[in-house]
Amino acid sequence: MTGLGALAQSQTPWSALDLSYRIGTTPLPVAAYRNISDAEFRSMISKAFQKSGFTLVKVAEQKDKTVFEFKFDVTSKSGMAPAVLVSTDKIIDGKKKCSPCFLRSTEIKNLQDVRTLPWMAQYDMVALLVPAIDNAYSTMESIGRQHLDPSIGFNYKPQWKGEKNLFADTNSFIGIGLPSLKESITRAYRNAGFVPVESATPAKEFDSVLSFRFPVDPAKEDGVVYEVGIRNQFDAEGHCYPCEVTEHYNPYQQLPPAGLSGVFSRATLESRFTAARDAAYDNMRSELERYLRPRSAFSALPKVAPLGSPPPRPIPLVVT
Repeated sequence: MTGLGALAQSQTPWSALDLSYRIGTTPLPVAAYRNISDAEFRSMISKAFQKSGFTLVKVAEQKDKTVFEFKFDVTSKSGMAPAVLVSTDKIIDGKKKCSPCFLRSTEIKNLQDVRTLPWMAQYDMVALLVPAIDNAYSTMESIGRQHLDPSIGFNYKPQWKGEKNLFADTNSFIGIGLPSLKESITRAYRNAGFVPVESATPAKEFDSVLSFRFPVDPAKEDGVVYEVGIRNQFDAEGHCYPCEVTEHYNPYQQLPPAGLSGVFSRATLESRFTAARDAAYDNMRSELERYLRPRSAFSALPKVAPLGSPPPRPIPLVVT
C-alpha cells in the first residue's frame, strides 16, 4: 500500500490560492485594443479594478510595458492585503491612440506571502480575491468591447471554480476538537463494519492516521487495509481550523487467502466493502456535516477500481 505521507505529498499544491488561480505571466495578450486613446485605455483598467474592490497604488512605466499596481481592499485576519500587478504594452500613434494596446494577465505581487498564510486565512482570502480579479476582467471585456481587436478577441478565462480543499479528496472541518473528530470518524467506520486497529504509522504534528481493517471473512481478523488521514490545523482554542480528512486505501492490494471456508465471503467482498464504505460516509455526514468548513461541501469519493482488481500495467517509458 502506498504510504499516507507519499500520497499526501504528491497531491498537495503550494497553497489554497493555487487551486483557483493559475494564470501569472504569459507571452500571449488577453486582448488588443485599437482606436482608443491611451488615457481611456488606462482609465478602463483602473475603473474595472476599482469597481471590483481594488485601490490603484501606482502606474509604473517600464522600458517595454506599463504596470498597474492595485491593492485589494479586503484585508484578511492575518493583516495581509494582497497586491496585484496588471501589465500592458502599447503602440501609440500620432493621435495618442492605441495602435494597438495589449492587455496582459494579472500577477499577484505578494504571492509567496499569501502562500505562507494558514489554510483558513488562505481560503477566506482566495474566496474574495480570485472572483474580484475575474470580475475586473469581465468589466474590461464589457466596457472595452467597441475597441477590441477582433483578430485576437478577449482571452481571459475566469479562474474561480468554487471552493476546493487544499488537500486533494478531502472533507474539511472546523470548530471541533481533534479527539472528538477522531472519535466520530472511528465510530462512523466501526458502525459500518470496519474494525479499528492500532496504527503502525506514527502521528506527526500536523498528521493523524486512523487505521482499519474490513473483514474478508467475518470470522477472521485479516482483511482489507484501510486508512483515514487527517491533516490538522488549529485555532487559538485548539479546535480544528481546519482539519482535513481523506481516505487512503489501495484497491489493488493483495488480499489474505480466502481458504475453503471463505470462498463465499471473497465472492461478496466487493459488494460488502462498497456498502460499508458508503455507510461509513453517511455516518460521517450525519455526525460531522455541521462542522464543515464554510463554502465547502461534504464529499463521498468515487472508487478508483473494484477492490481486489489486478493492478494496472505500468505505462512504459517512451525513449526518444
